[in-house]
Formats: sequence, C-alpha cells, structure tokens
Amino acid sequence: MPPNRLFRTLGFRLTFLYAAWFSVSALILFGFIYWVMTDFTARQLDASIAAQVTSLRQDASPLGHASLADLIRQRSEALGSSEFTYLLQDPSGIRIAGTLPQVAPSNGWLYLPFSLITGIDGDSEHDFRALGTLLDDGSFLLVARDTFQLDEAFDLMERIFGWGFAVTLVLAFVGGAVVSAGFRHRLENINRTCGEIINGNLSRRIPTSGTDDDFDVLSTNLNRMLEQIETLMENLRQVSNDIAHDLRTPLSRLRQRLEGVRSTARALTDYEAANDLAIDEVDALLATFNALLRIAQIESGSRRSEFTTVDLAAVARAIVETYAPVAEDRGDLIKESFVPTLPVPVPGDRELLIQLLANLVENALCHTPSGTTITVLLRAADDTNGPRLIVSDNGPGIPANERSKVLRRFHRLDPSRALPGYGLGLSLVAAVADLHQATVTLEDNMPGLRVTIGF
Repeated sequence: MPPNRLFRTLGFRLTFLYAAWFSVSALILFGFIYWVMTDFTARQLDASIAAQVTSLRQDASPLGHASLADLIRQRSEALGSSEFTYLLQDPSGIRIAGTLPQVAPSNGWLYLPFSLITGIDGDSEHDFRALGTLLDDGSFLLVARDTFQLDEAFDLMERIFGWGFAVTLVLAFVGGAVVSAGFRHRLENINRTCGEIINGNLSRRIPTSGTDDDFDVLSTNLNRMLEQIETLMENLRQVSNDIAHDLRTPLSRLRQRLEGVRSTARALTDYEAANDLAIDEVDALLATFNALLRIAQIESGSRRSEFTTVDLAAVARAIVETYAPVAEDRGDLIKESFVPTLPVPVPGDRELLIQLLANLVENALCHTPSGTTITVLLRAADDTNGPRLIVSDNGPGIPANERSKVLRRFHRLDPSRALPGYGLGLSLVAAVADLHQATVTLEDNMPGLRVTIGF
C-alpha cells in the first residue's frame, strides 16, 4: 500500500491515536511516580540531617560548644558516620570543629556544591544538603550530607522511566496495530461482501464473529437489510414474470374478441355487445393493476406513519356482519368466535386491517363449495403470544406444498384458474400483515384451511 494511502487509512489513524493516548497516559503515570519517589527520598534525606542536628544539640547542651566540638570529632571519626559532614563556628565566625568550609551563619536549609567542599570539580561527585542552626551562645552549627542517595534515586527513576516509556510506546504501537488489523479485517469482509453483491450475487451475507460486538450487531442489521432487498428483488422478478404471463391471457382474449367483432359483426348491437365485454375486461385489468399498486404502497411502509390504535374485535364484528348476508345467499354460514369480550387494541391502519380480513373471508367464500362454514376467531394476547385473528373453513383447503406459494402474487391453484381474479388477494393479506409486523400462518383445518394472523 502506498505511504500516502496508508496514512489516510482508518487503521493507521486508530493505531496512531491508540499509541498517542497510551503514551500520554504512561507519561502522566511515570511523572507522578517519579515525583512521589524523589520527593520521598528528599524528605528522608532531610529527616536524617535534622535528626543528626537534634541529637548533637541534645547531647552537648549541658556542656556548651566545647563539648559539642568533641561530639563532632567523635562522630566524624566513628565508623558509619562518615556520611555526615559538620561545621561548628564560634560567635566570631572562627571554625572550631568540622571539615565544612566556613559560611555565613543562618538558620535553615542550603545546598553546598561539591567543589566548595573539596576544591575539586567533578561531574560524578555529589553536592551536599545542609541544615544550619544558630545556637543559644551565638555559635553556629552546620550538618551536611551528600546527595548521593537522592541522585541515585533520580538516576534510577530516569532509567526506569526511559526504558518503561520505550517499552510502553512499543506495546502501544503493537496493540494499536493488532486492534486496527482486526478492525480492518472486519471492514474488508464487509467491503468484499458488498462488492460481490454489487456484482449480482444477492445471496451473499456478511460473516459475523459470534462475539455479539458492535460489528456483529452492524453485520446482523446489514444482513437483515440484504435479505429484505433480496426478497424485494425476487418479488420484483416474480411479479414481472407473472405480469407478463398472467396478464397476457386476458389481453390476448380481448384482442381476439375485438378482431372477431371486426370480422363478424353485422349490426350496431354486435359492436355494442363487444364494446361492453371489452370494457369489462379492461376494468378487470385496471383492478389488477390497482391491486398491484396498492400492494407496492403497503410494502413500502409509507402507511405506517398513519398508524393508530385499532380495536381488532370491532373490525372482526364489522366484517362478519357485512359478509353474513352474502354467505347466506350462497348457502354458506359465517360465524364468529370471540374469546375476549373487551376490545383488543393493536397499533395499525384500520382500513388495511379491514381489507386484510375481508380478503380472507372473500377467499373462503370464493374457493369453497356451497354449504361451507366459515369461522372468524379472535383471541386476545396472553403470556406467550400477542392477539391472533383466525379465519377457518371446512372446504377443500390448500395442499401443504402450496401454502407458502399462494401468498405470492398471481399464484393460483389449478382448480381456481377458472374463477374470476388474478391471485392477488392473499398477496395483499401478506403485505398488510408484514406492514403490521404480524405473521401469516396457513394450516390444515381438518378439513379446510385455517389462516392465522399473529400480531
């Protein structure tokens, strides 16, 4: 990959940001540890010097500065006390004891450079930390200790910090590279799948890792979208084929009638009769196209914005009351079986739900013999299921291998092809149910057909 392209990749940016943030965090952490440790060491050094001053003053206080001078000499010569260096000056500024150079008397802390004490410059030598005290008789006591321990602590912390920061920086870049590599791999899977889909393979899906992370959620949603697109494309292909196949017959029949009238008609009444038949045929074709447009509108989901709370019980009762006289004229019976006595509210479009139930009842009336009993059953929601609307009959039913097909546009069973219609009734039912996020289940009613709309 060219460098300019590499620098623009999200993986490189993630690696850089990960390393930068990790490094800044490490700098803050090491800086805090450095400050705490060096401050602790400096306090320990000052505490040891202050303790030495206090000890000298307490031990020599009864005898005056002569006794203090003896104590200083003893401690300077004693084994293990060479780490401290002393100075005792009389009130006139003359050195009485100790090896430190004479300084102006003052109470408090001060630093003494190594060159001032030894007269020799040396980069590897250490300065001295000192505490001066004016005594009651006017003499001046100065106790010093070299900063070797403090300097060693500084050096150790700096080495630890240097190596630690270097290791941290390397780990940050390695960690960032690993994270970005996984990120890039997941993106490449998505891009590769999209490329195959663009090339026409609509069955391809984005692989998931099974970790249920953000990428898996995104991949799952994209796969659902792709399944919907594939379904829509398949429906479009099927509709195109079905329109070309099923509508060709009535158009051919219409053309043959018009040609026949032109060649055989002898009177105006013949033309009028042919015209009436042609108008009926055209009206049926227009009704078919209107049904297709209505199904397309429903499947687009635009009607979902008009959803209100609809009482399924009121819809079911209205359909039963409307179609009861029609069924009676055919010698059929429509009866209701409503388990709930209270309203059964669902969010939806009342007009479309009425159309759904009307299509189911009309389908039962059209495709069953005289004397059929049609039952409209409504069940309220329970602990495991939502409301269910069921239309059943005791007619011939639908074979099991055909039940999924009859929900497609223009699909008709062989016995139904002689009846009016183009096989769009159940397709509209399926579209309305899908808009309401409901399921359509076709089952054997033993005998007959049982259609369940599960909300």
